[in-house]
Amino acid sequence: MNWKKPIRFKVGDVPWEIPLHVLIMLIAITLVMMGFGAYFGFRFGSGTL
Repeated sequence: MNWKKPIRFKVGDVPWEIPLHVLIMLIAITLVMMGFGAYFGFRFGSGTL
């Protein structure tokens, strides 16, 4: 698999081009941060933080 293959997409009128490995890294970081946010949000909401 070519990890440096450019992935092209548009956001609004702006064309973007990101290598596949960078896109996967950004998605992974986003999911990890969402997980920590949900965990600490639950802890804060239940009053055990």
